[in-house]
Amino acid sequence: MRSTSEAGVVVAQLFQAARLRNQRPTAQSRCFSCFAVSALPLRKQHCRPAVAAGSIRAVRPSSLRSFHAFSRSAAARSSSLTVLGEHYTSDDYTNLPPSIRERLSSSPQLPYSASHPLALLRKEIEGHLCHHTAISASSPVVTSALNFDTLGFPLDHPGRSPTDTYYINRNICLRTHTSAHEVEVFSQGHDHWLLTADVYRRDEIDASHYPIFHQMEGASVWQQDDFLPGGRVEKECQDMEAHLRDAKIEIEDEVDITEAGGWQAGHATSQERLVAAQLSARHLKATLNGLVLRLFGPRHAADAAAAALAGGASTDQAADRAAHAEPLKVRWIAASFPFTSPSFEVEVWFRGKWLEILGSGVVMEKTLKDSGVSHKTGWAFGLGLERIAMVLYSIPDIRLFWSKDPRFLNQFAMDGSKSRGSTASESVPPSETGVSAAGGLVTFKPYSKYPPVLKDVSFWLASHEPHDNDVYEIVRDVAKDLVESVELTDRFEHPKTKRKSYCYRITYRSMDRSLEHEEINALHKAIGERLAEDMGVELR
Repeated sequence: MRSTSEAGVVVAQLFQAARLRNQRPTAQSRCFSCFAVSALPLRKQHCRPAVAAGSIRAVRPSSLRSFHAFSRSAAARSSSLTVLGEHYTSDDYTNLPPSIRERLSSSPQLPYSASHPLALLRKEIEGHLCHHTAISASSPVVTSALNFDTLGFPLDHPGRSPTDTYYINRNICLRTHTSAHEVEVFSQGHDHWLLTADVYRRDEIDASHYPIFHQMEGASVWQQDDFLPGGRVEKECQDMEAHLRDAKIEIEDEVDITEAGGWQAGHATSQERLVAAQLSARHLKATLNGLVLRLFGPRHAADAAAAALAGGASTDQAADRAAHAEPLKVRWIAASFPFTSPSFEVEVWFRGKWLEILGSGVVMEKTLKDSGVSHKTGWAFGLGLERIAMVLYSIPDIRLFWSKDPRFLNQFAMDGSKSRGSTASESVPPSETGVSAAGGLVTFKPYSKYPPVLKDVSFWLASHEPHDNDVYEIVRDVAKDLVESVELTDRFEHPKTKRKSYCYRITYRSMDRSLEHEEINALHKAIGERLAEDMGVELR
């Protein structure tokens, strides 16, 4: 195991841009929800100023004007709305469509459903961090202040934009990250906890993005006495580090604390406070290195065995190859989050590439003060359940997590339980276990690939350029999960009139059945009508 320890005393440094690694984008001021999206790359339109050069979507900046045009149209239909039985007044920020409202529940559902990959993964993480209290989040409806202000989000942070966040009105929104509950949970007296929640973001439409996803937030804080030499925190660090030294893991940690945001001003008020912050970061790294090893280690070894079998090796030879596989590689990278400093990202080398797994850091003193526990110090992390589950279980499309098809759910059944409704010809034997080292490893087996139906929608713009998310929201609200992807394929400006035209290609495909052209034609027509009505465009 390789690990570079933190050195020196750095007091109240300003955040500097993280170094480029392997042509990787520099770290921006992001939030943990960036790591809750299900598959790579990270969220393209959230907490990032631009997407890759050459992308047609990179040409246009976000336009709040287009959002406000859309929201006024929606608000004009009703001055109030009901969400989870509560009545709210609408305003110019209201942008919560029926397709999202009908999915809301008072507590997260999928991570607690029987025979579901998110439930398997949640249990695996909770099993590893067994000394943390497992908490299921309450209603996703939160105040904007709780979601942003208490966590130190700047007023101009892109995550606050109505193009990215679902607002009931200016003061109430759907949580965009589990960190929205940090103050609440800490104030309830929980020192070591894991919170699982459904979170919501307006986003693009493709196989790896969905407006509803699930995140797990973990945190640990201690009182000052726990950081004394030879005390509880130091001993736990030593125990975890000893385990990692004996494990098949290689850790790269060359983070410059200055690049990671630096130690907070309060950490410099005394040597004891600084030591507490340093030990918190050390404990965080040992904890998460162990968690990554738990989740990816068995799969990494199994991949080595599978490669050996594919190459003609015997079963015994494949087992030997797994036992002597290269160590799992993990690396730490400087990051910036509004509610931690220093802040870190964790990546794992898996199947030939670096995967960004989670965000983490030392909890901001402001958060602890607002929670009434300013005398404590500790760490927090956030990870996306779908994001990791898609990688571990080889799930190709994020929409599958919402499938009720027994052919999907039965593959993740535990203890022999199976979902009803499957026939002998269409059922898939349930897997014996999740990603635990105690048994086999679940790999999703596609049961069918239904043909796609591609259709274009073109329109002349009104006086303003639309934000992509406004278009995606209308498409999703009309066609729901029958849409696989939406892509801007063409932009045109008339040489004489200077009118601008956009063309979006919509790919329709069901995960469970073949689609009839008559059905798709009706949906496509309805999408065009909604675009014209809500955004003021002229269909071509």
